[in-house]
Amino acid sequence: MSEIDAVLVIGARPQLIKSAPLIKEILSRHKWIRLRIVHSGQHYDPEMSKVFFRELEIPSPSVNLHAGSGSHAMQTATIMKRLEGPLLEANPDLVLVPGDTNTTLAASLTATKLHIPVAHIEAGLRSGDMTMPEEINRRLTDHCSTMLFAPTQTAMSNLRREGLGKIAHLTGDTMVDALETVLPIVRVRESAVLDRYGLQPQHYVLVTLHRPSNVDDLKKLREIQLSLKKVASRLRIVFPVHPRTRARLVKLGHLKTPRNSRITHASPKGYIETLCLLENAGCLLTDSGGMQKEAFMLHVPCVTLRSTTEWPETLARGANRLVTDPKRIPRAVLDAALDETVRKRIKRLRNPFGDGHASVRIVKIIKSNLGC
Repeated sequence: MSEIDAVLVIGARPQLIKSAPLIKEILSRHKWIRLRIVHSGQHYDPEMSKVFFRELEIPSPSVNLHAGSGSHAMQTATIMKRLEGPLLEANPDLVLVPGDTNTTLAASLTATKLHIPVAHIEAGLRSGDMTMPEEINRRLTDHCSTMLFAPTQTAMSNLRREGLGKIAHLTGDTMVDALETVLPIVRVRESAVLDRYGLQPQHYVLVTLHRPSNVDDLKKLREIQLSLKKVASRLRIVFPVHPRTRARLVKLGHLKTPRNSRITHASPKGYIETLCLLENAGCLLTDSGGMQKEAFMLHVPCVTLRSTTEWPETLARGANRLVTDPKRIPRAVLDAALDETVRKRIKRLRNPFGDGHASVRIVKIIKSNLGC
């Protein structure tokens, strides 16, 4: 069997989770793929990056571009400039890009300009909202790619509609692979995690917010915080605060909560602790694409503070509800969290995200397409 050189470019928490099962599959069973991992440095906070390498048991990257933060244009351009050299040096047969971050777009553009084939993991997602950077990133990446790995039938339909059906493959979602791998660890640790925060299963709400549309507008963020206080009159709230969100809350003075507050502003959590908190929550309030999906797979009701979602499958039978007005948060969250039938309905829904073997399928497709 001929060998191939592949470079996997990652840079943010969701990309590490999506990539971990594929990295393990390649390193453990497919030595004919010489894999190099490049980290863009998009998430440079240790709590947003290093902890995931450790928990997911994947090797440290061979190259870190240390791109850091900045505007979307600056961050994308910095990654492209710093990635070109390593790609020229490696001269790989394939560049793998997961997800829809600025790292995803920068890597796909850089590789395409160098005439290196690009394979997009989690291709075909569409929210229809072009004000979201992620929507721009994923659309452009799909049209730069030579192989597209679609997680769902909906994603496949989107790719066919855009004329990309011939290079698209339905693989399932690698996040299912990742979740199934760590769930036994989650089940062992969850009691200790809940005890640490003094929580009872399904008697609290987990909150994650980081999108500019929600946290950069201080007026809107203040309204969100006021709505969270109303929710907290009925249920405890655990809010692991993203660094971006923390900076805005500091401006508002909303991180100085009394000791007896029913809202816990915590530091960002690793993958396993996040899943412990999510699986036992009465409801998830989020603006994250990945966490909508994780909530669905763990049968946890979700309220998404956005007008659209790239995961329309999660909207089935009230498993996920879209909310745009912060004033509607209390009613939506409490209805979802306090109605015991919601969780039961979600458990009966078919999982549209795959069977936990997406990584195996991806490697087989790579082998077939590259003639190995």
